[in-house]
Amino acid sequence: MEKKKDTLYVNGEFLKDGSDFKTGYVSVRDGKIHEMGNMCELDFKGNDSEVIDLKGKFVYPGFTDSHLHLIAYSQEKLNEVDLSDAASREDIVEKTKKFISERGIKPGEWVIGTGWNHEKFSDKSLPDRQLLDEISDENPICIKRVCHHICSVNSLALSVAGIDRETESPDGGSLDVDSNGELTGVLRENAMDFITDILPSMEVASKLRELIARGCDEFVKKGLTTVHSDDFFFVEDKKMLWDVFRDMAENEKLPLRVVLQLRASKVEDIKRYAEMGLKSWDRIGKLSVGPIKIIADGSLGSRTAALEEPYCDDKTCNGIMVASQEKLDELVYESFINDFDVCAHAIGDRSINAVLGAFRKNYGLYKNKGLRPSIIHCQITSQSILDNFKELDVIANIQPLFLNSDWKIAESRIGRKRMEYSYCWKKFMDGGVMCAGSSDSPVEDFAPLYGIYAAVSRMDLEGSPAGGWFPEEKLDVSRAIDLFTKNEAYLSHEEDIKGVIKMGNYADFTVLSHNIFEVENEEIKEVEVIHTIVNGRMVQ
Repeated sequence: MEKKKDTLYVNGEFLKDGSDFKTGYVSVRDGKIHEMGNMCELDFKGNDSEVIDLKGKFVYPGFTDSHLHLIAYSQEKLNEVDLSDAASREDIVEKTKKFISERGIKPGEWVIGTGWNHEKFSDKSLPDRQLLDEISDENPICIKRVCHHICSVNSLALSVAGIDRETESPDGGSLDVDSNGELTGVLRENAMDFITDILPSMEVASKLRELIARGCDEFVKKGLTTVHSDDFFFVEDKKMLWDVFRDMAENEKLPLRVVLQLRASKVEDIKRYAEMGLKSWDRIGKLSVGPIKIIADGSLGSRTAALEEPYCDDKTCNGIMVASQEKLDELVYESFINDFDVCAHAIGDRSINAVLGAFRKNYGLYKNKGLRPSIIHCQITSQSILDNFKELDVIANIQPLFLNSDWKIAESRIGRKRMEYSYCWKKFMDGGVMCAGSSDSPVEDFAPLYGIYAAVSRMDLEGSPAGGWFPEEKLDVSRAIDLFTKNEAYLSHEEDIKGVIKMGNYADFTVLSHNIFEVENEEIKEVEVIHTIVNGRMVQ
Protein backbone atom coordinates (compact mmCIF):
# COMPACT_ATOMS: atom_id res chain seq x y z
CA MET A 1 0.00 0.00 0.00
CA GLU A 2 1.34 3.42 -0.98
CA LYS A 3 2.31 5.53 1.99
CA LYS A 4 0.00 8.50 2.49
CA LYS A 5 1.79 11.82 2.15
CA ASP A 6 2.00 14.28 4.99
CA THR A 7 0.48 17.72 4.48
CA LEU A 8 2.66 20.74 5.13
CA TYR A 9 0.99 24.05 5.93
CA VAL A 10 3.57 26.78 5.52
CA ASN A 11 3.83 30.58 5.88
CA GLY A 12 1.12 30.75 8.50
CA GLU A 13 0.81 32.95 11.56
CA PHE A 14 -0.04 30.27 14.13
CA LEU A 15 -1.66 31.28 17.43
CA LYS A 16 0.22 30.05 20.45
CA ASP A 17 -1.62 29.35 23.70
CA GLY A 18 -2.21 32.99 24.57
CA SER A 19 -2.37 35.99 22.29
CA ASP A 20 0.91 35.74 20.36
CA PHE A 21 1.35 34.42 16.85
CA LYS A 22 4.36 32.52 15.58
CA THR A 23 5.30 32.58 11.91
CA GLY A 24 6.02 29.07 10.76
CA TYR A 25 4.76 25.76 9.51
CA VAL A 26 2.79 22.75 10.68
CA SER A 27 3.24 19.22 9.35
CA VAL A 28 0.13 17.02 9.48
CA ARG A 29 0.20 13.24 9.62
CA ASP A 30 -2.87 11.05 10.08
CA GLY A 31 -4.99 14.08 10.94
CA LYS A 32 -2.75 15.29 13.77
CA ILE A 33 0.00 17.86 14.15
CA HIS A 34 3.16 15.82 13.61
CA GLU A 35 5.68 18.62 13.58
CA MET A 36 5.75 22.39 13.83
CA GLY A 37 8.40 25.07 13.78
CA ASN A 38 9.86 28.20 12.21
CA MET A 39 10.08 28.52 8.45
CA CYS A 40 13.88 28.81 8.67
CA GLU A 41 13.98 25.34 10.21
CA LEU A 42 12.10 23.74 7.35
CA ASP A 43 14.12 21.70 4.85
CA PHE A 44 12.18 21.17 1.64
CA LYS A 45 14.87 18.91 0.16
CA GLY A 46 13.66 15.34 0.02
CA ASN A 47 10.36 16.37 1.55
CA ASP A 48 7.52 14.83 -0.48
CA SER A 49 4.72 16.34 1.61
CA GLU A 50 1.82 18.15 -0.03
CA VAL A 51 2.66 21.81 0.57
CA ILE A 52 -0.07 24.39 1.16
CA ASP A 53 0.94 28.04 1.43
CA LEU A 54 -1.16 29.98 3.95
CA LYS A 55 0.28 33.26 2.65
CA GLY A 56 0.77 34.88 6.01
CA LYS A 57 -2.82 34.46 7.18
CA PHE A 58 -3.69 33.98 10.84
CA VAL A 59 -4.24 30.42 12.06
CA TYR A 60 -6.36 29.76 15.15
CA PRO A 61 -7.34 26.48 16.82
CA GLY A 62 -10.45 25.21 15.08
CA PHE A 63 -13.57 27.04 16.27
CA THR A 64 -16.39 25.07 17.88
CA ASP A 65 -20.08 25.74 18.51
CA SER A 66 -20.97 23.89 21.71
CA HIS A 67 -24.73 23.92 21.16
CA LEU A 68 -26.84 24.25 18.04
CA HIS A 69 -29.47 22.35 16.06
CA LEU A 70 -27.99 21.07 12.82
CA ILE A 71 -31.07 19.43 11.35
CA ALA A 72 -33.42 22.22 12.47
CA TYR A 73 -31.17 24.78 10.82
CA SER A 74 -31.18 22.95 7.50
CA GLN A 75 -34.88 22.12 7.67
CA GLU A 76 -35.75 25.77 8.23
CA LYS A 77 -33.54 26.97 5.41
CA LEU A 78 -34.80 24.41 2.91
CA ASN A 79 -38.41 23.70 3.78
CA GLU A 80 -39.95 26.39 6.01
CA VAL A 81 -41.15 29.97 5.73
CA ASP A 82 -38.43 32.33 6.95
CA LEU A 83 -40.14 34.82 9.25
CA SER A 84 -36.99 36.16 10.90
CA ASP A 85 -37.32 39.60 9.34
CA ALA A 86 -41.10 39.91 9.73
CA ALA A 87 -41.65 43.39 11.20
CA SER A 88 -45.41 43.05 11.65
CA ARG A 89 -48.28 40.60 11.75
CA GLU A 90 -49.06 41.67 8.19
CA ASP A 91 -45.58 40.59 7.12
CA ILE A 92 -46.31 37.11 8.45
CA VAL A 93 -49.43 36.88 6.31
CA GLU A 94 -47.68 38.17 3.20
CA LYS A 95 -44.60 35.99 3.53
CA THR A 96 -46.55 32.83 4.27
CA LYS A 97 -48.98 33.34 1.39
CA LYS A 98 -46.03 33.91 -0.94
CA PHE A 99 -44.37 30.71 0.32
CA ILE A 100 -47.52 28.67 -0.33
CA SER A 101 -47.81 30.09 -3.83
CA GLU A 102 -44.15 29.74 -4.81
CA ARG A 103 -43.82 26.22 -3.42
CA GLY A 104 -47.07 25.07 -5.00
CA ILE A 105 -48.29 23.68 -1.68
CA LYS A 106 -51.47 21.68 -2.11
CA PRO A 107 -54.59 21.86 0.07
CA GLY A 108 -54.21 19.69 3.15
CA GLU A 109 -50.42 19.95 3.28
CA TRP A 110 -48.80 21.47 6.34
CA VAL A 111 -47.19 24.90 6.16
CA ILE A 112 -44.41 25.49 8.68
CA GLY A 113 -42.74 28.80 9.42
CA THR A 114 -40.04 29.83 11.87
CA GLY A 115 -38.31 32.88 13.26
CA TRP A 116 -40.97 35.49 14.08
CA ASN A 117 -40.32 37.76 17.02
CA HIS A 118 -43.29 39.77 18.28
CA GLU A 119 -40.92 42.25 19.94
CA LYS A 120 -40.37 43.64 16.44
CA PHE A 121 -44.09 44.37 16.01
CA SER A 122 -45.40 47.81 16.90
CA ASP A 123 -48.12 46.36 19.15
CA LYS A 124 -45.94 43.47 20.49
CA SER A 125 -48.92 41.11 20.06
CA LEU A 126 -48.49 37.42 19.33
CA PRO A 127 -49.74 36.04 16.00
CA ASP A 128 -52.91 34.06 16.67
CA ARG A 129 -55.22 31.67 14.87
CA GLN A 130 -57.39 34.48 13.48
CA LEU A 131 -54.34 35.96 11.79
CA LEU A 132 -53.24 32.60 10.38
CA ASP A 133 -56.80 31.83 9.24
CA GLU A 134 -56.41 34.82 6.90
CA ILE A 135 -53.61 32.93 5.18
CA SER A 136 -55.42 29.67 4.57
CA ASP A 137 -58.32 27.57 5.74
CA GLU A 138 -57.20 24.71 3.49
CA ASN A 139 -53.72 24.15 4.95
CA PRO A 140 -52.86 23.52 8.60
CA ILE A 141 -50.30 26.18 9.57
CA CYS A 142 -47.78 26.22 12.39
CA ILE A 143 -45.32 29.07 12.87
CA LYS A 144 -42.65 28.97 15.59
CA ARG A 145 -41.23 31.93 17.47
CA VAL A 146 -37.50 32.51 17.04
CA CYS A 147 -36.85 30.88 20.43
CA HIS A 148 -38.78 27.70 19.45
CA HIS A 149 -40.63 27.79 22.79
CA ILE A 150 -43.93 29.14 21.42
CA CYS A 151 -45.82 28.30 18.26
CA SER A 152 -48.97 29.76 16.73
CA VAL A 153 -51.37 27.68 14.66
CA ASN A 154 -54.50 28.27 12.62
CA SER A 155 -57.94 26.83 13.27
CA LEU A 156 -57.43 23.93 10.87
CA ALA A 157 -54.24 22.91 12.68
CA LEU A 158 -56.10 22.93 16.00
CA SER A 159 -58.79 20.74 14.47
CA VAL A 160 -56.30 18.30 12.93
CA ALA A 161 -54.54 18.02 16.30
CA GLY A 162 -57.85 17.41 18.08
CA ILE A 163 -57.47 20.49 20.27
CA ASP A 164 -60.61 22.28 21.42
CA ARG A 165 -61.63 24.41 24.40
CA GLU A 166 -62.08 21.28 26.50
CA THR A 167 -58.47 20.21 25.97
CA GLU A 168 -56.40 20.63 29.11
CA SER A 169 -52.93 22.13 29.05
CA PRO A 170 -50.25 19.52 29.70
CA ASP A 171 -47.76 19.64 32.54
CA GLY A 172 -44.97 22.02 31.62
CA GLY A 173 -46.96 23.73 28.89
CA SER A 174 -50.02 25.87 28.19
CA LEU A 175 -52.73 26.43 25.61
CA ASP A 176 -53.50 30.16 25.57
CA VAL A 177 -57.13 31.22 25.74
CA ASP A 178 -58.77 34.63 25.43
CA SER A 179 -61.07 36.34 27.93
CA ASN A 180 -63.97 34.20 26.66
CA GLY A 181 -62.10 30.95 27.16
CA GLU A 182 -61.58 30.47 23.41
CA LEU A 183 -58.30 29.07 22.12
CA THR A 184 -56.04 31.74 20.65
CA GLY A 185 -53.94 29.25 18.69
CA VAL A 186 -50.84 30.06 20.78
CA LEU A 187 -49.16 27.00 22.32
CA ARG A 188 -46.31 27.21 24.82
CA GLU A 189 -43.60 24.70 25.73
CA ASN A 190 -44.94 21.12 26.18
CA ALA A 191 -48.28 22.10 24.66
CA MET A 192 -46.43 22.37 21.34
CA ASP A 193 -46.20 18.56 21.39
CA PHE A 194 -49.87 18.42 20.35
CA ILE A 195 -48.69 19.79 17.00
CA THR A 196 -45.16 18.42 16.63
CA ASP A 197 -46.43 14.89 17.28
CA ILE A 198 -48.60 15.02 14.16
CA LEU A 199 -46.35 16.90 11.77
CA PRO A 200 -45.16 15.00 8.69
CA SER A 201 -42.54 12.46 9.70
CA MET A 202 -38.82 13.11 9.36
CA GLU A 203 -38.16 9.36 9.51
CA VAL A 204 -36.54 9.15 6.06
CA ALA A 205 -32.82 8.40 6.13
CA SER A 206 -32.10 10.00 2.77
CA LYS A 207 -33.79 13.25 3.79
CA LEU A 208 -31.95 13.36 7.10
CA ARG A 209 -28.66 12.70 5.31
CA GLU A 210 -29.38 15.63 2.99
CA LEU A 211 -30.19 17.95 5.88
CA ILE A 212 -27.06 16.94 7.80
CA ALA A 213 -24.83 17.42 4.76
CA ARG A 214 -26.36 20.81 3.99
CA GLY A 215 -25.83 22.09 7.51
CA CYS A 216 -22.25 20.83 7.75
CA ASP A 217 -21.34 22.50 4.46
CA GLU A 218 -22.65 25.82 5.78
CA PHE A 219 -20.87 25.49 9.11
CA VAL A 220 -17.39 25.01 7.65
CA LYS A 221 -17.83 28.12 5.51
CA LYS A 222 -17.98 30.16 8.72
CA GLY A 223 -14.89 28.53 10.22
CA LEU A 224 -16.43 25.85 12.42
CA THR A 225 -14.47 22.63 12.84
CA THR A 226 -16.73 21.06 15.52
CA VAL A 227 -20.41 21.42 16.40
CA HIS A 228 -22.41 20.00 19.30
CA SER A 229 -25.87 19.35 17.89
CA ASP A 230 -29.24 18.63 19.50
CA ASP A 231 -31.21 16.70 16.84
CA PHE A 232 -32.85 13.63 18.36
CA PHE A 233 -36.09 15.44 19.20
CA PHE A 234 -36.75 15.44 15.45
CA VAL A 235 -37.34 11.70 15.23
CA GLU A 236 -39.13 8.92 17.05
CA ASP A 237 -36.74 6.30 15.69
CA LYS A 238 -33.57 7.36 17.47
CA LYS A 239 -31.56 4.41 16.21
CA MET A 240 -32.34 5.34 12.62
CA LEU A 241 -30.91 8.83 13.11
CA TRP A 242 -27.88 7.43 14.94
CA ASP A 243 -27.32 5.00 12.06
CA VAL A 244 -27.40 7.89 9.56
CA PHE A 245 -24.80 9.86 11.51
CA ARG A 246 -22.65 6.77 12.09
CA ASP A 247 -22.75 5.78 8.42
CA MET A 248 -21.75 9.31 7.38
CA ALA A 249 -18.87 9.24 9.89
CA GLU A 250 -17.65 5.80 8.86
CA ASN A 251 -17.71 6.79 5.20
CA GLU A 252 -16.02 10.16 5.86
CA LYS A 253 -19.05 12.18 4.77
CA LEU A 254 -18.83 14.57 7.71
CA PRO A 255 -16.56 17.51 6.80
CA LEU A 256 -16.30 18.58 10.46
CA ARG A 257 -16.56 16.97 13.88
CA VAL A 258 -20.08 16.45 15.26
CA VAL A 259 -20.95 15.85 18.90
CA LEU A 260 -24.47 14.50 19.37
CA GLN A 261 -26.53 15.82 22.27
CA LEU A 262 -29.10 13.11 23.05
CA ARG A 263 -32.48 14.70 23.79
CA ALA A 264 -34.44 12.97 26.53
CA SER A 265 -37.78 13.94 28.07
CA LYS A 266 -38.40 10.65 29.86
CA VAL A 267 -36.37 7.83 31.38
CA GLU A 268 -37.32 5.53 28.51
CA ASP A 269 -35.38 7.80 26.13
CA ILE A 270 -32.21 7.34 28.20
CA LYS A 271 -32.70 3.59 28.36
CA ARG A 272 -33.17 3.52 24.59
CA TYR A 273 -29.85 5.29 24.03
CA ALA A 274 -28.18 2.81 26.39
CA GLU A 275 -29.77 -0.13 24.54
CA MET A 276 -28.27 1.28 21.34
CA GLY A 277 -24.86 0.86 22.93
CA LEU A 278 -24.19 4.58 23.25
CA LYS A 279 -22.00 6.11 25.95
CA SER A 280 -20.97 9.73 26.31
CA TRP A 281 -17.66 10.61 24.64
CA ASP A 282 -17.31 7.43 22.61
CA ARG A 283 -16.07 8.35 19.12
CA ILE A 284 -16.38 7.03 15.58
CA GLY A 285 -14.16 9.07 13.28
CA LYS A 286 -15.39 12.66 13.45
CA LEU A 287 -18.57 11.65 15.32
CA SER A 288 -18.82 11.71 19.12
CA VAL A 289 -21.59 10.65 21.47
CA GLY A 290 -22.28 13.64 23.69
CA PRO A 291 -24.44 14.15 26.78
CA ILE A 292 -28.10 13.55 27.46
CA LYS A 293 -29.93 16.81 26.71
CA ILE A 294 -32.71 17.79 29.14
CA ILE A 295 -35.09 20.78 28.87
CA ALA A 296 -35.88 22.45 32.21
CA ASP A 297 -37.69 25.65 31.18
CA GLY A 298 -38.52 27.92 28.26
CA SER A 299 -37.18 31.24 26.95
CA LEU A 300 -37.03 34.81 28.19
CA GLY A 301 -38.59 36.26 25.03
CA SER A 302 -41.68 34.10 25.42
CA ARG A 303 -41.83 34.65 29.22
CA THR A 304 -41.55 30.89 29.75
CA ALA A 305 -38.08 31.00 31.34
CA ALA A 306 -38.75 29.92 34.93
CA LEU A 307 -37.98 32.71 37.41
CA GLU A 308 -37.85 32.73 41.20
CA GLU A 309 -39.80 36.01 41.17
CA PRO A 310 -42.46 37.15 38.65
CA TYR A 311 -41.67 38.94 35.41
CA CYS A 312 -41.54 42.71 35.84
CA ASP A 313 -43.71 43.25 32.76
CA ASP A 314 -46.23 40.56 33.76
CA LYS A 315 -46.64 40.16 37.51
CA THR A 316 -48.97 37.18 36.98
CA CYS A 317 -46.21 35.13 35.38
CA ASN A 318 -42.94 33.58 36.53
CA GLY A 319 -42.44 31.21 33.62
CA ILE A 320 -42.83 27.49 33.08
CA MET A 321 -40.86 24.58 34.49
CA VAL A 322 -40.98 22.17 31.57
CA ALA A 323 -39.72 19.42 33.89
CA SER A 324 -40.53 19.24 37.60
CA GLN A 325 -37.81 18.85 40.23
CA GLU A 326 -38.79 15.20 40.62
CA LYS A 327 -38.51 14.63 36.87
CA LEU A 328 -35.16 16.44 36.68
CA ASP A 329 -33.80 14.36 39.56
CA GLU A 330 -34.93 11.19 37.82
CA LEU A 331 -33.52 12.09 34.40
CA VAL A 332 -30.18 13.25 35.82
CA TYR A 333 -29.73 10.12 37.94
CA GLU A 334 -30.64 7.74 35.10
CA SER A 335 -28.23 9.55 32.80
CA PHE A 336 -25.29 9.34 35.17
CA ILE A 337 -25.96 5.75 36.19
CA ASN A 338 -25.91 4.78 32.50
CA ASP A 339 -22.58 6.56 31.88
CA PHE A 340 -24.04 9.56 30.13
CA ASP A 341 -22.99 13.11 30.80
CA VAL A 342 -25.82 15.67 31.08
CA CYS A 343 -26.43 19.07 29.55
CA ALA A 344 -29.60 20.84 30.65
CA HIS A 345 -31.38 23.77 29.03
CA ALA A 346 -32.09 26.27 31.82
CA ILE A 347 -32.49 30.03 31.34
CA GLY A 348 -34.27 31.38 34.41
CA ASP A 349 -32.88 31.32 37.95
CA ARG A 350 -35.64 28.99 39.16
CA SER A 351 -34.84 26.35 36.55
CA ILE A 352 -31.07 26.76 37.01
CA ASN A 353 -31.46 26.22 40.75
CA ALA A 354 -33.55 23.11 40.07
CA VAL A 355 -30.93 21.65 37.71
CA LEU A 356 -28.09 22.46 40.11
CA GLY A 357 -30.15 20.78 42.83
CA ALA A 358 -30.38 17.62 40.74
CA PHE A 359 -26.64 17.72 40.09
CA ARG A 360 -25.90 18.19 43.79
CA LYS A 361 -27.92 15.08 44.68
CA ASN A 362 -25.76 13.10 42.25
CA TYR A 363 -22.43 14.87 42.80
CA GLY A 364 -20.54 11.83 44.04
CA LEU A 365 -21.90 9.70 41.22
CA TYR A 366 -20.80 11.96 38.36
CA LYS A 367 -17.47 12.86 39.97
CA ASN A 368 -16.59 9.18 40.46
CA LYS A 369 -17.38 8.52 36.80
CA GLY A 370 -15.35 11.52 35.62
CA LEU A 371 -18.38 13.18 34.02
CA ARG A 372 -18.68 16.94 33.41
CA PRO A 373 -22.30 18.14 33.48
CA SER A 374 -23.23 21.48 31.96
CA ILE A 375 -26.09 23.94 31.83
CA ILE A 376 -26.93 25.52 28.50
CA HIS A 377 -27.94 29.22 28.46
CA CYS A 378 -27.87 30.04 32.23
CA GLN A 379 -28.94 33.63 31.53
CA ILE A 380 -30.67 34.79 34.73
CA THR A 381 -28.48 33.96 37.72
CA SER A 382 -27.37 35.14 41.17
CA GLN A 383 -24.24 35.06 43.29
CA SER A 384 -25.38 31.84 44.93
CA ILE A 385 -25.92 30.27 41.51
CA LEU A 386 -22.39 31.23 40.45
CA ASP A 387 -21.04 29.80 43.69
CA ASN A 388 -22.88 26.52 43.09
CA PHE A 389 -21.57 26.25 39.52
CA LYS A 390 -18.05 26.51 40.93
CA GLU A 391 -18.62 24.20 43.89
CA LEU A 392 -20.24 21.46 41.76
CA ASP A 393 -17.81 21.82 38.81
CA VAL A 394 -20.69 22.51 36.42
CA ILE A 395 -19.83 23.99 33.02
CA ALA A 396 -21.76 27.02 31.73
CA ASN A 397 -22.55 26.70 28.03
CA ILE A 398 -23.28 30.32 27.06
CA GLN A 399 -24.42 32.12 23.91
CA PRO A 400 -22.81 35.59 23.67
CA LEU A 401 -24.80 36.43 20.54
CA PHE A 402 -28.08 36.12 22.46
CA LEU A 403 -27.61 39.77 23.39
CA ASN A 404 -28.20 40.51 19.69
CA SER A 405 -31.91 40.13 20.42
CA ASP A 406 -32.18 40.13 24.19
CA TRP A 407 -30.54 43.41 25.16
CA LYS A 408 -33.65 45.26 24.02
CA ILE A 409 -36.07 43.23 26.16
CA ALA A 410 -34.21 41.70 29.09
CA GLU A 411 -34.41 44.61 31.51
CA SER A 412 -38.12 45.13 30.91
CA ARG A 413 -38.67 41.41 31.58
CA ILE A 414 -36.68 41.07 34.80
CA GLY A 415 -35.83 44.58 36.04
CA ARG A 416 -32.57 46.37 36.70
CA LYS A 417 -31.75 44.57 39.94
CA ARG A 418 -31.74 41.10 38.42
CA MET A 419 -29.75 42.33 35.42
CA GLU A 420 -26.65 42.58 37.63
CA TYR A 421 -26.40 38.78 37.49
CA SER A 422 -27.83 38.20 34.04
CA TYR A 423 -25.81 37.47 30.90
CA CYS A 424 -22.85 37.96 33.25
CA TRP A 425 -20.22 35.89 31.47
CA LYS A 426 -17.29 37.77 32.98
CA LYS A 427 -18.58 37.15 36.51
CA PHE A 428 -18.80 33.45 35.66
CA MET A 429 -15.24 33.30 34.38
CA ASP A 430 -13.80 35.56 37.08
CA GLY A 431 -15.40 33.21 39.61
CA GLY A 432 -13.58 30.24 38.15
CA VAL A 433 -16.53 28.71 36.31
CA MET A 434 -15.61 26.92 33.09
CA CYS A 435 -17.58 28.46 30.20
CA ALA A 436 -17.99 27.16 26.65
CA GLY A 437 -19.46 29.20 23.79
CA SER A 438 -22.25 28.44 21.36
CA SER A 439 -25.02 30.02 19.27
CA ASP A 440 -28.15 27.85 19.63
CA SER A 441 -28.49 28.22 15.85
CA PRO A 442 -30.95 28.63 14.18
CA VAL A 443 -32.00 30.88 17.10
CA GLU A 444 -28.91 33.03 16.40
CA ASP A 445 -26.30 32.99 13.64
CA PHE A 446 -23.73 30.22 14.13
CA ALA A 447 -20.75 32.26 12.85
CA PRO A 448 -18.21 31.92 15.70
CA LEU A 449 -16.72 35.31 14.90
CA TYR A 450 -20.12 36.83 15.70
CA GLY A 451 -20.07 35.11 19.08
CA ILE A 452 -16.53 36.34 19.79
CA TYR A 453 -17.51 39.84 18.68
CA ALA A 454 -20.55 39.88 20.98
CA ALA A 455 -18.52 38.60 23.94
CA VAL A 456 -15.90 41.36 23.66
CA SER A 457 -18.08 44.27 22.48
CA ARG A 458 -21.40 43.51 24.25
CA MET A 459 -23.12 44.95 21.18
CA ASP A 460 -25.55 43.54 18.62
CA LEU A 461 -24.65 43.05 14.97
CA GLU A 462 -25.81 46.61 14.20
CA GLY A 463 -23.37 48.03 16.76
CA SER A 464 -25.89 48.85 19.49
CA PRO A 465 -26.00 49.89 22.22
CA ALA A 466 -23.12 52.33 21.92
CA GLY A 467 -20.32 51.36 24.27
CA GLY A 468 -21.83 47.96 24.94
CA TRP A 469 -24.67 46.51 27.03
CA PHE A 470 -23.53 46.28 30.65
CA PRO A 471 -19.97 46.83 29.42
CA GLU A 472 -18.46 45.69 32.71
CA GLU A 473 -19.21 42.16 31.47
CA LYS A 474 -17.05 42.46 28.34
CA LEU A 475 -14.51 39.67 27.88
CA ASP A 476 -11.03 40.20 26.51
CA VAL A 477 -10.32 38.65 23.12
CA SER A 478 -8.26 35.80 24.54
CA ARG A 479 -11.06 34.66 26.83
CA ALA A 480 -13.62 35.02 24.05
CA ILE A 481 -11.54 32.80 21.76
CA ASP A 482 -11.16 30.25 24.57
CA LEU A 483 -14.97 29.96 24.70
CA PHE A 484 -14.96 28.58 21.16
CA THR A 485 -11.71 26.56 21.31
CA LYS A 486 -9.93 25.19 24.40
CA ASN A 487 -12.94 25.46 26.75
CA GLU A 488 -15.09 23.40 24.40
CA ALA A 489 -12.32 20.81 24.28
CA TYR A 490 -12.65 20.48 28.05
CA LEU A 491 -16.45 20.20 27.76
CA SER A 492 -16.06 17.27 25.34
CA HIS A 493 -13.27 15.58 27.34
CA GLU A 494 -10.76 16.32 24.56
CA GLU A 495 -8.47 18.86 26.19
CA ASP A 496 -5.55 16.48 25.58
CA ILE A 497 -6.14 16.38 21.82
CA LYS A 498 -7.72 19.64 20.63
CA GLY A 499 -8.44 23.28 21.44
CA VAL A 500 -4.87 24.58 21.11
CA ILE A 501 -2.26 24.33 18.37
CA LYS A 502 0.43 21.96 19.62
CA MET A 503 2.21 18.74 18.69
CA GLY A 504 -0.02 15.68 18.81
CA ASN A 505 -3.31 17.57 18.73
CA TYR A 506 -5.89 17.29 15.98
CA ALA A 507 -4.94 19.40 12.97
CA ASP A 508 -8.13 21.47 13.23
CA PHE A 509 -7.57 25.11 12.25
CA THR A 510 -9.63 28.18 11.43
CA VAL A 511 -7.64 30.51 9.18
CA LEU A 512 -8.64 34.18 9.29
CA SER A 513 -7.71 37.23 7.26
CA HIS A 514 -6.72 39.27 10.33
CA ASN A 515 -5.28 39.09 13.81
CA ILE A 516 -8.43 39.68 15.87
CA PHE A 517 -6.34 40.69 18.87
CA GLU A 518 -5.30 43.79 16.94
CA VAL A 519 -8.45 44.87 15.08
CA GLU A 520 -11.01 47.04 16.88
CA ASN A 521 -13.53 44.95 18.80
CA GLU A 522 -16.33 46.32 16.64
CA GLU A 523 -14.55 45.03 13.51
CA ILE A 524 -14.17 41.39 14.60
CA LYS A 525 -17.48 40.47 12.99
CA GLU A 526 -16.13 41.71 9.63
CA VAL A 527 -13.03 39.49 9.64
CA GLU A 528 -13.01 36.97 6.79
CA VAL A 529 -12.71 33.20 7.14
CA ILE A 530 -10.04 32.19 4.59
CA HIS A 531 -9.84 28.43 5.25
CA THR A 532 -11.33 25.80 7.52
CA ILE A 533 -9.08 22.80 8.11
CA VAL A 534 -10.36 19.64 9.83
CA ASN A 535 -8.19 16.61 10.54
CA GLY A 536 -5.51 18.22 8.41
CA ARG A 537 -7.75 18.50 5.36
CA MET A 538 -8.89 21.80 3.94
CA VAL A 539 -12.70 21.69 3.85
CA GLN A 540 -13.25 25.39 3.10
